[in-house]
Amino acid sequence: MQYTEPTIFNALEEGTFSFALGISPWLFGVLVFVIFLSVWLTYLRTTRPISQPWKLFLVATRGSVLVLILFCLLRPVITTIQTSPQETYLGILIDDSQSMSIDDLDGGQTRASGIEDLLFEGGLIEELSESFQIRTFRFDKETQRIAGAGDLIEGGTASSIDQALNYVDDQLSGLRLGGLVLFSDGADNSSDTDPLVTAQGLGARQIPIFTVGVGQEFIPQDIGIVDVSSAKTVLEGSVFTVQAGIAHQGYEGQEIEISVRDGEEVVASEIVTLGVAGATRRYELEVSPERPELIVYDLQVEFQPGEIIEQNNNYSFLVDNSEKAALDILYVEGHPRNEYKFIRRAIQSDKSLRLATYLQTGPEKYYRQGIDSATELSRGFPSTKEELYRYEAIILGDIEENFFNTDQLQMIDDFVAERGGGFLMSGMVDEEFIGTPVADILPLTLIEENFLPGHLRGGIRRGDHPTGELFYPRLTGNGEFSPILRLSGEDNENADLWRLLPELQGVFVTGRIKPGATVLMEHPVLQYQNQLLPIIAQQRYGSGRSMSVNTASTWRWQMMLPSDDQSHEILWRQILRWLTSSSPERINIEFDREFYNVGDEVNVTVVALNDQYEPDNDATLWMQTTTPDDEVTDMPMEWDIEEEGVYRANFIVEEEGVFNLLVDVASAAADAEVESSEKRAAFVVTPSLREFNDAGMDAGLLGRIAGASGGSYFNLSEVDGLTESVEFTPNAYSREVQIDLWDKPWLLALLISLLSVDWASRRLKGLS
Repeated sequence: MQYTEPTIFNALEEGTFSFALGISPWLFGVLVFVIFLSVWLTYLRTTRPISQPWKLFLVATRGSVLVLILFCLLRPVITTIQTSPQETYLGILIDDSQSMSIDDLDGGQTRASGIEDLLFEGGLIEELSESFQIRTFRFDKETQRIAGAGDLIEGGTASSIDQALNYVDDQLSGLRLGGLVLFSDGADNSSDTDPLVTAQGLGARQIPIFTVGVGQEFIPQDIGIVDVSSAKTVLEGSVFTVQAGIAHQGYEGQEIEISVRDGEEVVASEIVTLGVAGATRRYELEVSPERPELIVYDLQVEFQPGEIIEQNNNYSFLVDNSEKAALDILYVEGHPRNEYKFIRRAIQSDKSLRLATYLQTGPEKYYRQGIDSATELSRGFPSTKEELYRYEAIILGDIEENFFNTDQLQMIDDFVAERGGGFLMSGMVDEEFIGTPVADILPLTLIEENFLPGHLRGGIRRGDHPTGELFYPRLTGNGEFSPILRLSGEDNENADLWRLLPELQGVFVTGRIKPGATVLMEHPVLQYQNQLLPIIAQQRYGSGRSMSVNTASTWRWQMMLPSDDQSHEILWRQILRWLTSSSPERINIEFDREFYNVGDEVNVTVVALNDQYEPDNDATLWMQTTTPDDEVTDMPMEWDIEEEGVYRANFIVEEEGVFNLLVDVASAAADAEVESSEKRAAFVVTPSLREFNDAGMDAGLLGRIAGASGGSYFNLSEVDGLTESVEFTPNAYSREVQIDLWDKPWLLALLISLLSVDWASRRLKGLS
């Protein structure tokens, strides 16, 4: 309910009118009747004859004079609740976030300047200070007390009304707080806490909140970037996709340009047509980084005539294109076949992949390639977990089961299930693997050849057998859309490229697909137990993943095509990257948010693993932070006692730009390898979008806050009654007062006017 200074009219309506001498208003009514009756009797006989209408008029004027004199003599008063002047405090909260810089008020005035003109230059704060002790605060996601308009900065990247109400309540808790006045556009985007709960609590303590809405409730024309997503880390020479979520009002069907800039250079752009107003629509652009380093890109949406808000047409994001250590893959091959040679050749120029191969060239003869040191694989397949876990994935190609001992087979299982590595079996599979951990890892069951139908026996070794014939593989529904087998981002082009690939030759027959596994490619004709024979299948296994490639002829995709065709290289690189993607690093850095703005708290989480790739709770971690201005700070990271191997730290970012982190891990295992003791990461601090999207003034929220607390809502352009409303709205420190009416100037003016009319009328009619 909105309270204003009481008058005789609303006092009569609300029942707060009375006479100080104790006479009842009903008795006053009787006296009024007696007065008019007496005056009427005096006009029954007059010295001069007058008409009946004139007689009624003269009775009314003379009676009104006598009634008004009686009214004043009885001392009429209005009883009301009023604040105690200068004994009660009033908190004024001013929204000082970035959205207050929007110039959507009359004459192109910003919301902040509108508040300043009203409060500090228009005299409102002086009016309020006549009855209250004033305490003024600015707020965004934090709240501070201010001395005047000069302390307002319009720079907050988020708004939290609830935090502001609680802060001021806490700061003024020892004082006689009679109410709060909140100037805001109603944006409340900094926390999940509902300000209505706090408003209800303040209302229960008789601390009303008076809200003043600033800005337009509906922004008629605006195009804004809602969010941007892209790869945080990309490999050198690769192409990544930027997805931009864009919403608008007032530009449906309009063609605009979306561009990605690297500094002043436009690296990608597209003309798009805006869809339905109010709905967020996603658009994609492909970008290829041009230098091996951290790159801050700017996504820009073309500014249109009539737009009010320009700040949400630009967004910065960070992509890490710096050189990275190659992913280590162990490849064990049983003999020098074409498949081995072409797989190695496919990744030869890819610096992101390192294929350490152990090739059996004859009885007890082995050849190592791609090794980092003279000791790597010098004793054959790794015999300890420490050696094996250095790799992210394992490939077994046409190798016999007796090459491994029991411990090594179990280590392979642990490598995938516990360490999270990838496993690929390529080509022919030795039947002796049946019943071993390798059989458990594979996405397909293994079956002895003797149990297969005659036309499926023999496998890829017999060219004149059905299983050894040429065939065009068929992609399954999952295979068509799997990133592993994509030759192009466009569906139609991808299908055309697959049709150009030459035939494969030979398929190894296994049992049925395991529950939870997925077939990506299958034989077009041959079946086993009513299922087409899988050529490529995959599955999750424990923390890792596994794949089976049941042919040894993918080399034909290179040999039978022009030398410049990259299909074979693309497919095998994608397969190997998929294998390694589940493999965790010894040190993994995570941030709590996708992006940060100035003033945000950055929460950094590090997961540290020991040389067995188990959570390391005994490590000592330090985090070095380098700001955009090259200021370096070091801080320890604390172990989270509730989570294994998890360490945390946090800090506040105070400037825009790229922040670089270096986490140093001193493990109890005293691991000396740099990749096991250090990890770098980076993030970018950008201007905020939160304050400029859906930036219309939320009058509904502000009205509910006022109503829940017992206060009133006003619009900035209609605040004439604010001072009276604040003064006469009951609060915890209000007192009952009686306001005299008999000495009001308007009563004296009315009495003089009635006497003058009565005298003039009597003189006009010649009465004494």
